[in-house]
Amino acid sequence: MLAFLLILAIQFATSEPLVLNGSGGVMRTVEKGEGLGVESLGGESREAFSKADFWKRLDRYGKARGHSLQFAQFLTSQDEHKLARLLNDCGNYATFRDYFTIGQIRMESMCTCKKHLICNLCAIRRGAKALRIYLARVTTLLDQDPALKPYLVTLTVKNGLDLGERFAHLANSVRKYHKRRHGTRQTGEVRKAHSAVWSYEFTNKGNGWHPHVHSIWLCHTPPDPVTLSSEWRQLTGDSFIVDSRPLDMVDPVASFCEVFKYAIKFADLANADRLHAHKTLKGKRLQDSFGDLRGLDVELTEGDDLLDDLPFIRRLFHYVEGHGYVESSTSKTAA
Repeated sequence: MLAFLLILAIQFATSEPLVLNGSGGVMRTVEKGEGLGVESLGGESREAFSKADFWKRLDRYGKARGHSLQFAQFLTSQDEHKLARLLNDCGNYATFRDYFTIGQIRMESMCTCKKHLICNLCAIRRGAKALRIYLARVTTLLDQDPALKPYLVTLTVKNGLDLGERFAHLANSVRKYHKRRHGTRQTGEVRKAHSAVWSYEFTNKGNGWHPHVHSIWLCHTPPDPVTLSSEWRQLTGDSFIVDSRPLDMVDPVASFCEVFKYAIKFADLANADRLHAHKTLKGKRLQDSFGDLRGLDVELTEGDDLLDDLPFIRRLFHYVEGHGYVESSTSKTAA
């Protein structure tokens, strides 16, 4: 009772709505976009969490689910009741394995809707899984061939009012450019890329839809930005704006977030634009790869990779609106 009165006093003093997080601390009600930056992906760049970082993970998930519930209300107002139900049910509960002998906590299962264009929780989890898988693969390739270097390459097309048309134009241009990798008579900076992974990102800041591609190229020779710009302008007919720079492997997680943040960027759109983007882009391949990076599985699973040979405590959490994830029960299991 005393703790409850203290929280009320803090709320009155700060004039901001406060809620309890899973660890018993105090957090504000989430605002649009809060907690959904690239740092949310960086925080998910591993599956094994210490107890201290575990509460931060739950806090990220709680904020993401709070955003999804807000968007579900908008969907209901637009008579999109099926989508709203999916978001309302996503992330209701989660179970974790607390491997107390080694101080690690891993997710065992979570019910998810897998609608990452409109669900912030699924967006974080999908983007983070892709980041983990591709970072591990790239690191392995660089170790195998020290002459290979990673480059962050960005390609754009002119803004337009028709999202479907602009995406098709960009995707077709990327496909045509990548075809230059094959054939002895073909030329192009893209031929320097031994392998690559890329994703499509979309913004709309009032000047029409702006689709663009963020890529990681693994090359022995650096791509030349001037030549790349000229080739891209000739191919697209409307854009010469490109970017090519060495990727910082001192902090590879931050660098890789630039490519795999596409899933969480939809949360920055206005609600109506976000719904339109979902309807226009659902089923489209928004992330792809070639070469030694092709074929990696980034589909969402219900949990992390588990350690079946160690004893653990199973911990069940359920989401309470306004409070985040709250622990329901624990049970100890022998290996």
